[in-house]
Amino acid sequence: MQSVVHFSNIRNEIIWQLKKATREIKVAIAWLTDEDIIRTLTQRAESGLSVIVVMSESKENFRNISKWKDFLRHNGKLHIATPKFLHHKFCIIDNTIILNGSYNWTYFAQRNEENVMIMHLETGVDEDDRLLKQFEAKHKFFCDKASEPITEVSDLNKFREQGKVAAVMLAQLDEEEIRLRQELEEDVKRSFDEALSIGIPISTLLLDRMKLDGGGVEFIKRILHDEMTSGDMKSGFKKLEEPIPHRVDLSLEYLVSRPKYQKLFNEKEVEFCEKLMEKYNL
Repeated sequence: MQSVVHFSNIRNEIIWQLKKATREIKVAIAWLTDEDIIRTLTQRAESGLSVIVVMSESKENFRNISKWKDFLRHNGKLHIATPKFLHHKFCIIDNTIILNGSYNWTYFAQRNEENVMIMHLETGVDEDDRLLKQFEAKHKFFCDKASEPITEVSDLNKFREQGKVAAVMLAQLDEEEIRLRQELEEDVKRSFDEALSIGIPISTLLLDRMKLDGGGVEFIKRILHDEMTSGDMKSGFKKLEEPIPHRVDLSLEYLVSRPKYQKLFNEKEVEFCEKLMEKYNL
């Protein structure tokens, strides 16, 4: 594989690569509002290439939906990614070139410090084949399972009205997660304090380890990974299980099973903790 990274003149480089396509173009992009790029994609579809675009449901993408009319008329395929926000910026050309980087396909991106890496793949090279399959699988996932196909330009009206205000939404989600992580750490400390107050000998060294692990979420994830892998519960949980009645409601696993904190953990971690708590009618 030969790769080159561009930190300037990115827009022209993207258009140049699109114009060189001979068979197909697959795009997954957060923001696509640059009408020259859309026009290039439309021209490629008009010339008979397969052109499939998946973009986010950010409202910014739908301020001028008329620009997609010709694209759809010339058999271009357009998908709007839902329900998770699509933040990718990659393009696969003829299964031999991959564009990937920070650059959104917008006018404003030209003013930013951005990058795009262009990877020229070699057929039959295992590493290149694996890389291509990964990008293709992600694009196919969006098209098949995580997006709404657009057949008429009027289908975009609902996204213009109901789409996400992405910049605000992402900032709010960050703020919410920061706050939730702080609340989790406070609940972990309260559980430790209560366990100690009733005579359960939980080691406070674990709280120091929580700081070293970068916070409560990573601390708990490390413990869950060990328990899920070995099938053996940690000594802290066993100590909470011993008293009659048990106090596993003070465990880290109990906190993970609570709806409030489930979004901080993956499905397997949540399922493990929920099943564990069911054994104790919690």
